[in-house]
Amino acid sequence: MKTISALIAFVLITSQSFAQKAADKGIQATIIAFFDGMSNLDDKAIRSTVTADFTLLEGGLVWNADTLINHLLPLRKLKVKRVNKFEFLTTEQHKEVAWISYFNTADFLINDKQRSIKWLESAVLINKNGIWKIQLLHSTVVKQ
Repeated sequence: MKTISALIAFVLITSQSFAQKAADKGIQATIIAFFDGMSNLDDKAIRSTVTADFTLLEGGLVWNADTLINHLLPLRKLKVKRVNKFEFLTTEQHKEVAWISYFNTADFLINDKQRSIKWLESAVLINKNGIWKIQLLHSTVVKQ
């Protein structure tokens, strides 16, 4: 009987752990997709990952999706390549709200000049109809 109880407890704990890991991956995938949209200068991809009231807090500025996209427009005239690397620190979820913290390192190649920037970022995401969207993103440069 003890063996069966232990087995049931193990299965419940393991399945909950796997479910949480799957949720974490979905939340993290939204962050990655947002930055892939930025890397590709793809307005539609950016908008598909954020809420209508998205706010970006960076460098003491408050931006929305339109501000961000307008800031990226001049890059279309340049030969730009951006590769993002993420180190996820925390991913938490409570019902339809999630928050995440991570380091984002972007390696840029702009007109054959290399540059790397590292940010410490956090975000709040909302789950609408099974799809995670970023509502708030806070970003601080930690290394240029």
